[in-house]
Amino acid sequence: MRSDLSPRLFRIDVPAFPCFFSGTGDMFAALTVARLREAALKAGLDHTAHWQSPDSVAPTNLPLAEATEKVLASMQSVLRKTMTARDKEIHRLEKVQSPGGVNSLNEGTGEEGVRDRQLKQHLRETKAAEVKVVSNVRDLVHPPVDEVYRAVAVEGKEADPGTGDALPDELGVVK
Repeated sequence: MRSDLSPRLFRIDVPAFPCFFSGTGDMFAALTVARLREAALKAGLDHTAHWQSPDSVAPTNLPLAEATEKVLASMQSVLRKTMTARDKEIHRLEKVQSPGGVNSLNEGTGEEGVRDRQLKQHLRETKAAEVKVVSNVRDLVHPPVDEVYRAVAVEGKEADPGTGDALPDELGVVK
């Protein structure tokens, strides 16, 4: 925000993966804390209240914007690699199952056996979708430069000429 408490908004568009991941919130929070501190120190804001940038700093140059760009580049790389590993594991699990629906562990038959196999399959797929942090630590420390997510300033709209009411910007924020 500016010194008059008006917002300095930005957005960053990132592609979505067609997959559920486990652990993304924790990874995002941890990376954001580290990257925000790094960006605030770089901007010389470590002794200012709330690491608040001067009003002259554009939304896209705020430490939060710079930190978020790095966080998203790291996360996208880790999630892409996690999804690739997940897909390989699911493919491997599918090969283990026989055409008759009973896997190599010879787990029972009937409705109860089907439910047990479905539950075990779900658990295996969920485990395979856990974010692979340790094996991708390089992407967390050094975000890949080929995956650059840039902050874009979000401009507010003026008041409605008919009513004088403030109009929301593209993110729905009303000044």
